[in-house]
Amino acid sequence: MPPSTPAATHASRELEQKLDGPVIYAPDQAVQEAMRTKGGEIYIFNVGPIEHPVEKGSAGRYVVHACAPGEEFSEPLVLPRLVGDSYVVENEMKTHYVSGEFMAQDIVHPTIGANWSFGQNLDDLGVFWTKNKQPKSEELKAARGKMEVTFRKLLAMATTIETNGNLNDITPLMRIAATYYGEDRPWNRMYRKLAECPGCGEPVKAGIIKHACGFIFDIDRALMANMITPALYKEIMDARAAAEKKSAKQK
Repeated sequence: MPPSTPAATHASRELEQKLDGPVIYAPDQAVQEAMRTKGGEIYIFNVGPIEHPVEKGSAGRYVVHACAPGEEFSEPLVLPRLVGDSYVVENEMKTHYVSGEFMAQDIVHPTIGANWSFGQNLDDLGVFWTKNKQPKSEELKAARGKMEVTFRKLLAMATTIETNGNLNDITPLMRIAATYYGEDRPWNRMYRKLAECPGCGEPVKAGIIKHACGFIFDIDRALMANMITPALYKEIMDARAAAEKKSAKQK
């Protein structure tokens, strides 16, 4: 990434403090020039109602915008033809570059075991990338189709949970799916009236993933947004399963 970016400056200062000395930043000038050239941008759109923050380490933090009510698709997250992240060899900070297509794919649908990241797939929730500044109708249709398959699965799970009387297991993502389809279920009406964090009692905004006190409202979205680790996700799910098993025995 160019030395003038906040991320590169911050990384350089942090490294200088650790090494107690100056850090040499050696960007590839030919690549830097290519990055400044217009054209070849990649566009990430969202047809779903959820905003997705995605952390990519030294490559930066990316935010996939939510699709506003009444709109066909969101404002795009625009990536340049080349994207860089920094790494250090002794006291020299260098930059590694990947194509905009590679980074877009890593944001939208990261592959387990790939060089860059491990994570969840946002294309299940209506996110897609394209080279088209204005997305084509077939791209929008395909993205919406994938998202609706996910939402239908979530609502089927919610129906099972509701039938078993375990309404505490209804997730905000399930409620978002119900709202998307206009299903006015009792547990969705209750959710809309919530204005208090169960963790600390402070007022909260509807639809948040995690409150400032640390209480997690939606562990699925928290994992997708890299707010919790896969290990913590598993720990929470195991604890929930154990609590349900104990409750079933007591009945």
